[in-house]
Amino acid sequence: MSSERGGIPPENSVVQHKPEGGRNWRAYARSAKRSLKRFSKKVLGWILIVLGFICMAAGFLLIIVPGHYFLVVVGLILVLRNAFWARRQFIHLKRRHPNWVMPLRKLLRRNPQVVSVFWQQVLKFERMILRGKGQLVGMRRRFLRKPRTV
Repeated sequence: MSSERGGIPPENSVVQHKPEGGRNWRAYARSAKRSLKRFSKKVLGWILIVLGFICMAAGFLLIIVPGHYFLVVVGLILVLRNAFWARRQFIHLKRRHPNWVMPLRKLLRRNPQVVSVFWQQVLKFERMILRGKGQLVGMRRRFLRKPRTV
């Protein structure tokens, strides 16, 4: 009789005998290892989210000091990589206000062009400041004008 028909397999057969009593200790160890790995991954994700929020808060507090813009970007990267709800909110914001989020999206790429983004933001800020009543625009034109030669 073969084991396919329900009989007991012979001693020299290739079919392995499973120990009686269900699962063995290796299966329990694999299961425990998987659950520990899953738990540690979640804990690490939460730690990185908190660290990202701390970086963003420090960046916003130090925004008046030049050069601390990268803290906001690093914090945003940490939060967006580890929180699904933050990614969903960022995509929503990107669709509603694409011009506001564009510099951040350029900085979140793999090889960001930091100088290009910084220069575009300087030009945008200059346009916003100098667009006023015309007083600053006239002053700017007067100082940037080439001197007249007689």
